[in-house]
Amino acid sequence: MNNTPMTLRMRPTRATQALMAIQFVCVVMFLVDILYEVHLAGMGNFSILNPVHLVSEAAALILLLAGFVLAHLLLRHTRATMVDKMRQLGSLRGHFDTIIEERFRAWNLSAAESDIALLSLRGMKICEIARMRHTAEGTIKAQLSAVYRKSGIASRTELLAMFMDEFLEYSTQDAEPSQSRPIAA
Repeated sequence: MNNTPMTLRMRPTRATQALMAIQFVCVVMFLVDILYEVHLAGMGNFSILNPVHLVSEAAALILLLAGFVLAHLLLRHTRATMVDKMRQLGSLRGHFDTIIEERFRAWNLSAAESDIALLSLRGMKICEIARMRHTAEGTIKAQLSAVYRKSGIASRTELLAMFMDEFLEYSTQDAEPSQSRPIAA
């Protein structure tokens, strides 16, 4: 069974199929034209321009075939690259929470501080977090201050930047986050 999600099964689009069909029809038309002209030349209908015309059509046919093959190879390579990148992205999405959890554990954040930090990383404003958690904004600010103090950073921007840097660093590695590098406190 194929474990590749439907979005990763790259099938040619209708436009790609149409392009390939057009190229194939052109190849067939050139080939039929060349064969017909060779047939006419064999029957004695040979003029001085026929060899030049025949050679130019043969060259065009060869170039068209080469373009067809190169386009097909490029399409296959592009599909393979896209599937690989989608798998990498899926892996990164799956490990992002692991990276965050490891960092929060290394900082010894409480459950509430971890929740506040995670919501902050997801872009929520202090007032939104307070409303969601049914607490005062001052409480959320105090918990965020504790997160910043324990992590050694000064602001939400630095918190986000640090995780983005770590996430981007991880994205260039093949190993699991806990095996690839130590978590700095």
